Amino acid sequence: MTTAIVTGSGRGIGRETAILLAKKGVNVIVCSRTQSEIDDTVNAIKPMHDGVLGVKCDVSISLQVDNLVKKAVDRFGGIDILVNNAGIFFVKQLIDTSEKEWDETLDSNLKSAFLCSKAVLPHMKAGTIINVSSGAGKTGFENLTAYCASKFGMIGLTESLAWEVANRGIRVMAICPGEVATKMQEVDPEYYRQNKSRMLKPEQVAAKIVDMVFDSRYTNGQSVDI
Repeated sequence: MTTAIVTGSGRGIGRETAILLAKKGVNVIVCSRTQSEIDDTVNAIKPMHDGVLGVKCDVSISLQVDNLVKKAVDRFGGIDILVNNAGIFFVKQLIDTSEKEWDETLDSNLKSAFLCSKAVLPHMKAGTIINVSSGAGKTGFENLTAYCASKFGMIGLTESLAWEVANRGIRVMAICPGEVATKMQEVDPEYYRQNKSRMLKPEQVAAKIVDMVFDSRYTNGQSVDI
């Protein structure tokens, strides 16, 4: 049975990805920093698929990531899919961004992918890692300096790791969505209200992630725009 860890799966893209994978019969480990969101996603999956495990985890902390992976392996025996989706952002110019905000952004968005990939790879005989980058991982935008830096870094991590694991039958790819109508966008409520209708839906991004996992036309090291 195929098993997946989806980080940041309490809501938004991660939640929809976990649900779609479960619909395909994949065992899913739901993880988030917020227990109520974990419970909500797990409860959405259980009626259709028993193979679900919720684990509270801050994926920027190595001990918590190691515990997450241990629980996944103990329950399901291995890991075949990792979706590094967890992330945050602050809408601020660089000069107004605090060191704490910079560190939080890089830790949540990029360090987490490093830690999760490092912890999962010893348990992955073959499989797929999808790193959720962004259109802001290819083009810089004002007032998103820290976020852009983290998402550019995600593409670099993807391409480098792809070379390292290519001989193990593991594909590492990035997905680069445009703006997505998630709770994260509500950091600027007025902008969100005015632009929500043109944004991608989380379900659309999740569907592309699942396509990338199961369709061999998506190749190792590739970054896919949506």
